[in-house]
Amino acid sequence: MIGVTVLGSTGSIGTSTLDVLQRHPDRFSLVALTANRDVDRLYEQCLQHRPRYAVLADEGRAAQLRERLRVALPGTEVLSGISAVAEVAAAPQADYVMA
Repeated sequence: MIGVTVLGSTGSIGTSTLDVLQRHPDRFSLVALTANRDVDRLYEQCLQHRPRYAVLADEGRAAQLRERLRVALPGTEVLSGISAVAEVAAAPQADYVMA
């Protein structure tokens, strides 16, 4: 399995990347999804793609995402801040990073 982290998953390139990954579940595993502020879109993407990590650069909004995913998707760890974006980009499970 090829591990992939998608930076900016709620934007046009990110959503296109997720579409490709979804077509090949036997080849790719999603390590992390990141976004700047779009809690609602990232939440929906997490439910659909079930990443190991979800990161919002906006720390205040990350608390909202964390609360929503706590029950809906307890296997996804919610991180926040720019340093967390860098952390998931460098995660050992991520063979590729799409930005």
